[in-house]
Amino acid sequence: MNKNIYAKLVAIFIITIIFFRGNLAARSDSINVNNVYKFIIRDSPAQLFTMRQVNQNYLSAYRLFSKELQIISQNENITSLIEIAAIAFFFVPMTHEEGHRSILTGKEVGSISQPYFNLKGAAYVKGITDKALQNLRDNDLPNYIRLHTGGLESDYMLTKRAETIGSFNKDDFKHYKYEYFLRKGTIIQYYLTGLLKYDFDLKEEKNELERDIVGHDVYGAVRHLHRPTMEFYRYTKYGDLTKSEKRFVKRLGYRSFMNLLNPLILGINNFRLTEKIKINIGMGFTMAPFGDFIDENIWLKIGNNINISIYARQFQNKKNWFNGFGISLTDFKITERILTNISGHYWNQPKDFNFWTSESFNGGAIDVDLSYFFFVKKDLWLKGFSLDLGLIYKTEGFLPEQLYLEEHFGIRIGTSFIL
Repeated sequence: MNKNIYAKLVAIFIITIIFFRGNLAARSDSINVNNVYKFIIRDSPAQLFTMRQVNQNYLSAYRLFSKELQIISQNENITSLIEIAAIAFFFVPMTHEEGHRSILTGKEVGSISQPYFNLKGAAYVKGITDKALQNLRDNDLPNYIRLHTGGLESDYMLTKRAETIGSFNKDDFKHYKYEYFLRKGTIIQYYLTGLLKYDFDLKEEKNELERDIVGHDVYGAVRHLHRPTMEFYRYTKYGDLTKSEKRFVKRLGYRSFMNLLNPLILGINNFRLTEKIKINIGMGFTMAPFGDFIDENIWLKIGNNINISIYARQFQNKKNWFNGFGISLTDFKITERILTNISGHYWNQPKDFNFWTSESFNGGAIDVDLSYFFFVKKDLWLKGFSLDLGLIYKTEGFLPEQLYLEEHFGIRIGTSFIL
Protein backbone atom coordinates (compact mmCIF):
# COMPACT_ATOMS: atom_id res chain seq x y z
CA MET A 1 0.00 0.00 0.00
CA ASN A 2 1.13 3.57 -0.59
CA LYS A 3 1.07 6.34 2.01
CA ASN A 4 -2.07 7.98 0.56
CA ILE A 5 -4.07 4.79 1.11
CA TYR A 6 -2.71 4.50 4.65
CA ALA A 7 -3.71 8.10 5.37
CA LYS A 8 -7.26 7.45 4.13
CA LEU A 9 -7.57 4.32 6.27
CA VAL A 10 -6.41 6.18 9.37
CA ALA A 11 -8.95 8.95 8.64
CA ILE A 12 -11.76 6.40 8.26
CA PHE A 13 -10.68 4.75 11.51
CA ILE A 14 -10.84 8.04 13.45
CA ILE A 15 -14.19 9.04 11.91
CA THR A 16 -15.62 5.60 12.79
CA ILE A 17 -14.65 6.05 16.46
CA ILE A 18 -16.25 9.51 16.61
CA PHE A 19 -19.41 8.36 14.81
CA PHE A 20 -20.00 5.28 16.93
CA ARG A 21 -19.23 7.07 20.17
CA GLY A 22 -21.77 9.80 19.38
CA ASN A 23 -24.54 7.47 18.22
CA LEU A 24 -24.25 4.47 20.54
CA ALA A 25 -23.38 5.93 23.92
CA ALA A 26 -27.01 5.91 25.04
CA ARG A 27 -27.73 2.23 24.29
CA SER A 28 -28.47 0.05 27.28
CA ASP A 29 -26.74 -3.27 26.39
CA SER A 30 -23.28 -3.45 27.90
CA ILE A 31 -20.15 -5.46 27.18
CA ASN A 32 -18.82 -7.73 29.90
CA VAL A 33 -15.13 -7.07 29.29
CA ASN A 34 -14.06 -10.06 31.41
CA ASN A 35 -15.36 -12.65 28.95
CA VAL A 36 -13.97 -11.44 25.63
CA TYR A 37 -12.14 -13.85 23.30
CA LYS A 38 -10.26 -12.09 20.51
CA PHE A 39 -9.28 -13.55 17.13
CA ILE A 40 -7.28 -11.96 14.30
CA ILE A 41 -8.59 -12.94 10.86
CA ARG A 42 -6.18 -10.91 8.75
CA ASP A 43 -2.88 -9.48 9.95
CA SER A 44 -0.07 -7.64 8.22
CA PRO A 45 1.62 -9.08 6.22
CA ALA A 46 -1.33 -11.09 4.89
CA GLN A 47 0.81 -14.20 4.36
CA LEU A 48 -0.35 -17.24 6.29
CA PHE A 49 -0.20 -16.32 10.03
CA THR A 50 1.94 -13.80 11.89
CA MET A 51 3.38 -14.46 15.34
CA ARG A 52 0.90 -12.09 16.95
CA GLN A 53 -1.98 -13.69 15.06
CA VAL A 54 -1.01 -17.21 16.14
CA ASN A 55 -0.52 -16.19 19.77
CA GLN A 56 -3.73 -14.21 20.17
CA ASN A 57 -5.88 -16.77 18.34
CA TYR A 58 -4.32 -19.72 20.14
CA LEU A 59 -4.70 -18.30 23.64
CA SER A 60 -8.35 -17.37 23.03
CA ALA A 61 -9.05 -20.82 21.55
CA TYR A 62 -7.22 -22.59 24.39
CA ARG A 63 -9.18 -20.72 27.06
CA LEU A 64 -12.42 -21.75 25.34
CA PHE A 65 -11.22 -25.34 25.03
CA SER A 66 -10.27 -25.48 28.70
CA LYS A 67 -13.51 -23.83 29.83
CA GLU A 68 -15.74 -26.18 27.84
CA LEU A 69 -13.70 -29.24 28.81
CA GLN A 70 -14.11 -28.40 32.49
CA ILE A 71 -17.87 -27.92 32.02
CA ILE A 72 -18.30 -31.24 30.19
CA SER A 73 -16.04 -33.37 32.38
CA GLN A 74 -17.14 -34.44 35.84
CA ASN A 75 -13.67 -35.64 36.84
CA GLU A 76 -11.12 -32.92 37.61
CA ASN A 77 -8.15 -35.31 37.46
CA ILE A 78 -9.05 -36.54 33.95
CA THR A 79 -9.61 -32.97 32.78
CA SER A 80 -6.18 -31.96 34.08
CA LEU A 81 -4.49 -34.93 32.39
CA ILE A 82 -6.15 -34.12 29.04
CA GLU A 83 -5.09 -30.47 29.24
CA ILE A 84 -1.51 -31.24 30.25
CA ALA A 85 -1.09 -33.87 27.53
CA ALA A 86 -2.60 -31.62 24.86
CA ILE A 87 -0.36 -28.70 25.83
CA ALA A 88 2.87 -30.70 26.17
CA PHE A 89 2.53 -32.84 23.05
CA PHE A 90 0.58 -30.61 20.67
CA PHE A 91 -0.04 -26.99 21.67
CA VAL A 92 3.42 -25.91 22.91
CA PRO A 93 5.35 -27.42 19.96
CA MET A 94 2.75 -26.06 17.53
CA THR A 95 2.95 -22.43 18.68
CA HIS A 96 6.71 -22.61 19.31
CA GLU A 97 7.40 -23.82 15.77
CA GLU A 98 4.95 -21.26 14.37
CA GLY A 99 7.10 -18.61 16.04
CA HIS A 100 10.07 -19.82 14.01
CA ARG A 101 8.03 -20.21 10.83
CA SER A 102 6.55 -16.71 11.05
CA ILE A 103 10.02 -15.12 10.80
CA LEU A 104 10.61 -16.93 7.50
CA THR A 105 7.15 -15.91 6.25
CA GLY A 106 7.93 -12.29 7.10
CA LYS A 107 11.05 -12.58 4.93
CA GLU A 108 8.97 -14.18 2.15
CA VAL A 109 10.76 -17.52 2.50
CA GLY A 110 8.57 -20.60 2.18
CA SER A 111 8.81 -23.39 4.77
CA ILE A 112 6.95 -26.35 6.24
CA SER A 113 5.98 -26.43 9.90
CA GLN A 114 6.09 -29.93 11.39
CA PRO A 115 5.05 -29.18 14.98
CA TYR A 116 4.77 -32.78 16.13
CA PHE A 117 7.57 -34.72 17.77
CA ASN A 118 9.37 -37.10 15.42
CA LEU A 119 11.24 -40.27 16.36
CA LYS A 120 14.14 -38.11 17.56
CA GLY A 121 11.83 -36.30 19.98
CA ALA A 122 12.03 -33.01 18.08
CA ALA A 123 9.52 -30.77 16.29
CA TYR A 124 10.75 -29.07 13.12
CA VAL A 125 10.31 -26.25 10.68
CA LYS A 126 11.81 -27.65 7.50
CA GLY A 127 11.77 -27.44 3.69
CA ILE A 128 14.61 -24.89 3.43
CA THR A 129 17.91 -25.40 1.62
CA ASP A 130 21.25 -24.68 3.27
CA LYS A 131 21.93 -22.11 0.56
CA ALA A 132 18.77 -20.13 1.42
CA LEU A 133 19.58 -20.13 5.13
CA GLN A 134 23.21 -19.18 4.57
CA ASN A 135 22.09 -16.36 2.30
CA LEU A 136 19.86 -15.05 5.09
CA ARG A 137 22.71 -15.30 7.60
CA ASP A 138 25.21 -13.53 5.35
CA ASN A 139 22.87 -10.73 4.26
CA ASP A 140 20.46 -10.25 7.17
CA LEU A 141 22.06 -11.51 10.38
CA PRO A 142 19.50 -9.94 12.82
CA ASN A 143 16.63 -11.82 11.19
CA TYR A 144 18.72 -14.97 11.00
CA ILE A 145 19.34 -14.74 14.76
CA ARG A 146 15.62 -14.08 15.27
CA LEU A 147 14.90 -17.19 13.22
CA HIS A 148 16.58 -19.10 16.08
CA THR A 149 14.90 -17.17 18.90
CA GLY A 150 11.42 -16.73 17.34
CA GLY A 151 10.01 -19.78 19.10
CA LEU A 152 11.17 -18.56 22.51
CA GLU A 153 9.94 -15.06 21.70
CA SER A 154 6.51 -16.49 20.94
CA ASP A 155 6.52 -18.53 24.17
CA TYR A 156 7.52 -15.47 26.17
CA MET A 157 4.77 -13.28 24.72
CA LEU A 158 2.17 -15.98 25.39
CA THR A 159 3.12 -15.98 29.08
CA LYS A 160 2.96 -12.19 29.14
CA ARG A 161 -0.52 -12.29 27.56
CA ALA A 162 -1.59 -14.78 30.24
CA GLU A 163 -0.21 -12.50 32.96
CA THR A 164 -2.21 -9.60 31.57
CA ILE A 165 -5.39 -11.71 31.57
CA GLY A 166 -4.73 -12.72 35.17
CA SER A 167 -3.72 -9.29 36.44
CA PHE A 168 -6.88 -7.70 35.07
CA ASN A 169 -9.17 -10.59 36.14
CA LYS A 170 -10.18 -11.29 32.53
CA ASP A 171 -10.69 -15.01 33.10
CA ASP A 172 -10.66 -17.63 35.81
CA PHE A 173 -7.07 -18.83 36.33
CA LYS A 174 -8.18 -22.46 36.11
CA HIS A 175 -8.95 -21.93 32.40
CA TYR A 176 -5.31 -21.24 31.48
CA LYS A 177 -3.14 -22.28 34.43
CA TYR A 178 -1.67 -25.39 32.79
CA GLU A 179 -0.87 -23.47 29.62
CA TYR A 180 0.87 -20.83 31.72
CA PHE A 181 2.85 -23.26 33.87
CA LEU A 182 4.02 -25.47 31.00
CA ARG A 183 4.88 -22.47 28.81
CA LYS A 184 7.05 -21.02 31.57
CA GLY A 185 8.68 -24.42 31.96
CA THR A 186 9.39 -24.60 28.22
CA ILE A 187 11.20 -21.25 28.24
CA ILE A 188 13.35 -22.06 31.25
CA GLN A 189 14.09 -25.58 30.01
CA TYR A 190 15.60 -24.20 26.79
CA TYR A 191 17.85 -21.77 28.63
CA LEU A 192 18.82 -24.22 31.36
CA THR A 193 20.40 -26.65 28.87
CA GLY A 194 23.40 -24.30 28.77
CA LEU A 195 23.80 -24.27 32.55
CA LEU A 196 23.55 -28.06 32.58
CA LYS A 197 25.98 -28.29 29.64
CA TYR A 198 23.48 -30.56 27.96
CA ASP A 199 24.39 -31.86 24.51
CA PHE A 200 21.66 -33.46 22.41
CA ASP A 201 22.40 -36.37 20.07
CA LEU A 202 20.92 -34.99 16.85
CA LYS A 203 22.65 -35.38 13.50
CA GLU A 204 21.79 -33.39 10.40
CA GLU A 205 19.65 -35.41 8.00
CA LYS A 206 21.16 -36.34 4.66
CA ASN A 207 18.35 -34.59 2.79
CA GLU A 208 18.76 -30.89 3.64
CA LEU A 209 15.03 -30.29 3.09
CA GLU A 210 14.30 -32.68 5.97
CA ARG A 211 16.52 -30.78 8.42
CA ASP A 212 15.22 -28.45 11.09
CA ILE A 213 15.98 -24.85 10.17
CA VAL A 214 18.14 -24.06 13.22
CA GLY A 215 18.60 -27.05 15.54
CA HIS A 216 19.07 -25.99 19.18
CA ASP A 217 17.58 -22.48 19.39
CA VAL A 218 19.91 -21.06 22.05
CA TYR A 219 23.21 -22.69 21.04
CA GLY A 220 22.70 -21.78 17.39
CA ALA A 221 21.80 -18.17 18.13
CA VAL A 222 24.75 -17.68 20.48
CA ARG A 223 27.27 -19.24 18.07
CA HIS A 224 26.14 -17.03 15.19
CA LEU A 225 26.05 -13.88 17.32
CA HIS A 226 29.71 -14.43 18.16
CA ARG A 227 30.92 -15.95 14.86
CA PRO A 228 28.53 -15.07 12.03
CA THR A 229 31.03 -15.81 9.26
CA MET A 230 32.20 -19.24 10.35
CA GLU A 231 31.53 -22.42 8.39
CA PHE A 232 27.78 -22.89 7.93
CA TYR A 233 25.92 -25.78 9.55
CA ARG A 234 22.59 -25.93 11.35
CA TYR A 235 22.82 -28.17 14.41
CA THR A 236 25.06 -26.50 16.99
CA LYS A 237 26.06 -28.61 19.99
CA TYR A 238 27.28 -27.38 23.36
CA GLY A 239 30.73 -28.77 22.57
CA ASP A 240 30.87 -26.57 19.45
CA LEU A 241 30.77 -23.38 21.53
CA THR A 242 33.86 -21.37 22.48
CA LYS A 243 34.58 -20.36 26.10
CA SER A 244 33.13 -16.90 25.47
CA GLU A 245 30.00 -18.40 23.94
CA LYS A 246 29.57 -20.80 26.86
CA ARG A 247 29.78 -17.85 29.28
CA PHE A 248 27.05 -16.11 27.29
CA VAL A 249 24.90 -19.25 27.39
CA LYS A 250 25.31 -19.30 31.18
CA ARG A 251 24.20 -15.67 31.32
CA LEU A 252 21.02 -16.62 29.50
CA GLY A 253 20.46 -19.59 31.80
CA TYR A 254 20.73 -17.61 35.03
CA ARG A 255 18.60 -14.76 33.75
CA SER A 256 15.87 -17.15 32.60
CA PHE A 257 14.88 -17.63 36.27
CA MET A 258 13.50 -14.07 36.17
CA ASN A 259 10.52 -15.57 34.33
CA LEU A 260 9.46 -17.15 37.63
CA LEU A 261 9.12 -13.77 39.35
CA ASN A 262 5.39 -13.24 39.03
CA PRO A 263 2.69 -13.96 41.66
CA LEU A 264 0.64 -15.76 38.99
CA ILE A 265 3.11 -18.65 39.38
CA LEU A 266 1.42 -19.14 42.78
CA GLY A 267 -2.05 -18.58 41.34
CA ILE A 268 -2.24 -15.00 42.69
CA ASN A 269 -3.71 -12.62 40.10
CA ASN A 270 -3.11 -9.31 41.82
CA PHE A 271 -3.06 -7.44 45.13
CA ARG A 272 -5.57 -4.87 46.37
CA LEU A 273 -4.08 -1.42 47.06
CA THR A 274 -7.34 0.43 47.73
CA GLU A 275 -11.03 -0.30 47.35
CA LYS A 276 -10.82 0.49 43.61
CA ILE A 277 -7.18 -0.21 42.73
CA LYS A 278 -5.48 -3.59 42.24
CA ILE A 279 -1.85 -4.13 41.26
CA ASN A 280 0.38 -6.92 40.01
CA ILE A 281 4.11 -6.87 39.33
CA GLY A 282 6.49 -9.28 37.63
CA MET A 283 9.63 -9.77 35.60
CA GLY A 284 10.46 -11.52 32.34
CA PHE A 285 13.41 -12.44 30.16
CA THR A 286 14.18 -13.82 26.73
CA MET A 287 16.48 -13.30 23.74
CA ALA A 288 16.52 -10.54 21.12
CA PRO A 289 18.07 -10.47 17.60
CA PHE A 290 21.16 -8.80 19.06
CA GLY A 291 21.36 -10.38 22.53
CA ASP A 292 18.69 -10.49 25.21
CA PHE A 293 16.36 -8.30 27.28
CA ILE A 294 14.84 -8.04 30.76
CA ASP A 295 11.34 -6.73 31.53
CA GLU A 296 9.92 -5.25 34.72
CA ASN A 297 6.11 -5.22 34.46
CA ILE A 298 3.37 -3.45 36.39
CA TRP A 299 -0.37 -4.02 35.89
CA LEU A 300 -2.86 -1.57 37.44
CA LYS A 301 -6.60 -2.25 37.54
CA ILE A 302 -8.56 0.86 38.48
CA GLY A 303 -12.27 0.28 38.97
CA ASN A 304 -14.03 -1.79 36.33
CA ASN A 305 -12.93 -0.01 33.15
CA ILE A 306 -9.31 1.12 33.44
CA ASN A 307 -6.60 -1.51 32.95
CA ILE A 308 -3.11 -0.09 32.56
CA SER A 309 0.08 -2.08 32.04
CA ILE A 310 3.54 -0.54 32.10
CA TYR A 311 6.91 -2.11 31.42
CA ALA A 312 10.52 -1.01 31.65
CA ARG A 313 12.88 -2.96 29.39
CA GLN A 314 16.67 -3.33 29.40
CA PHE A 315 18.27 -4.69 26.23
CA GLN A 316 21.83 -5.99 26.22
CA ASN A 317 24.08 -7.10 23.40
CA LYS A 318 27.52 -8.51 24.25
CA LYS A 319 28.38 -5.90 26.91
CA ASN A 320 26.32 -2.76 26.35
CA TRP A 321 22.93 -1.86 27.83
CA PHE A 322 20.05 -0.07 26.08
CA ASN A 323 16.68 0.95 27.52
CA GLY A 324 13.03 0.89 26.53
CA PHE A 325 9.56 1.19 28.04
CA GLY A 326 5.91 0.93 27.12
CA ILE A 327 2.39 1.58 28.36
CA SER A 328 -0.93 -0.02 27.38
CA LEU A 329 -4.62 0.56 28.02
CA THR A 330 -6.52 -2.73 27.79
CA ASP A 331 -10.23 -3.29 26.96
CA PHE A 332 -11.28 0.29 27.64
CA LYS A 333 -14.99 0.92 27.03
CA ILE A 334 -15.40 4.04 24.86
CA THR A 335 -19.14 3.41 24.81
CA GLU A 336 -21.30 0.50 25.93
CA ARG A 337 -20.56 -1.28 22.64
CA ILE A 338 -17.06 -0.16 21.72
CA LEU A 339 -13.82 -1.45 23.23
CA THR A 340 -10.36 -0.16 22.49
CA ASN A 341 -6.82 -1.31 23.23
CA ILE A 342 -4.03 1.25 22.91
CA SER A 343 -0.31 0.75 23.49
CA GLY A 344 2.79 2.87 23.00
CA HIS A 345 6.41 1.73 22.99
CA TYR A 346 9.83 3.39 23.05
CA TRP A 347 13.22 1.78 22.61
CA ASN A 348 16.90 2.52 22.39
CA GLN A 349 18.67 -0.38 20.65
CA PRO A 350 22.14 -1.13 19.24
CA LYS A 351 22.81 0.39 15.84
CA ASP A 352 22.16 -2.09 13.00
CA PHE A 353 21.14 -4.60 15.73
CA ASN A 354 24.84 -5.25 16.18
CA PHE A 355 25.98 -7.64 18.90
CA TRP A 356 29.23 -5.78 19.62
CA THR A 357 28.53 -2.06 19.20
CA SER A 358 27.96 0.61 21.86
CA GLU A 359 26.27 2.91 19.31
CA SER A 360 22.49 3.06 19.35
CA PHE A 361 19.33 4.42 17.74
CA ASN A 362 15.92 5.43 19.11
CA GLY A 363 12.54 4.22 17.94
CA GLY A 364 9.01 3.48 18.95
CA ALA A 365 5.57 2.21 18.02
CA ILE A 366 1.90 2.93 18.57
CA ASP A 367 -0.73 0.22 18.34
CA VAL A 368 -4.52 0.71 18.42
CA ASP A 369 -7.41 -1.80 18.33
CA LEU A 370 -11.08 -0.90 18.04
CA SER A 371 -13.88 -3.46 18.58
CA TYR A 372 -17.53 -2.66 17.78
CA PHE A 373 -20.04 -5.18 19.17
CA PHE A 374 -23.13 -5.71 17.04
CA PHE A 375 -25.33 -7.18 19.77
CA VAL A 376 -25.16 -8.11 23.40
CA LYS A 377 -27.80 -10.55 24.65
CA LYS A 378 -27.32 -11.68 28.22
CA ASP A 379 -29.70 -14.65 27.94
CA LEU A 380 -27.79 -16.39 25.10
CA TRP A 381 -24.66 -18.59 25.16
CA LEU A 382 -23.09 -16.23 22.62
CA LYS A 383 -23.73 -12.87 24.24
CA GLY A 384 -22.01 -10.73 21.64
CA PHE A 385 -19.59 -10.57 18.75
CA SER A 386 -17.63 -7.75 17.18
CA LEU A 387 -15.80 -6.48 14.15
CA ASP A 388 -12.27 -5.51 15.13
CA LEU A 389 -9.88 -3.14 13.38
CA GLY A 390 -6.26 -2.74 14.42
CA LEU A 391 -3.53 -0.39 13.30
CA ILE A 392 0.16 -0.36 14.15
CA TYR A 393 2.93 1.99 13.17
CA LYS A 394 6.49 1.29 14.25
CA THR A 395 9.85 2.74 13.37
CA GLU A 396 12.96 0.62 12.86
CA GLY A 397 13.53 -1.61 15.85
CA PHE A 398 12.79 -4.91 17.55
CA LEU A 399 9.36 -5.16 19.19
CA PRO A 400 8.53 -8.65 20.48
CA GLU A 401 5.78 -10.43 18.52
CA GLN A 402 5.94 -7.89 15.64
CA LEU A 403 7.50 -9.47 12.55
CA TYR A 404 9.34 -6.56 11.00
CA LEU A 405 12.57 -5.09 12.32
CA GLU A 406 12.20 -2.37 9.70
CA GLU A 407 9.76 0.55 9.75
CA HIS A 408 6.25 -0.81 9.31
CA PHE A 409 2.61 0.27 9.07
CA GLY A 410 0.17 -2.60 9.49
CA ILE A 411 -3.57 -3.23 9.54
CA ARG A 412 -5.42 -6.02 11.33
CA ILE A 413 -9.00 -7.22 10.94
CA GLY A 414 -10.56 -9.61 13.40
CA THR A 415 -13.50 -10.51 15.57
CA SER A 416 -14.22 -10.95 19.27
CA PHE A 417 -16.76 -13.10 21.08
CA ILE A 418 -18.43 -12.64 24.44
CA LEU A 419 -19.49 -15.91 26.08
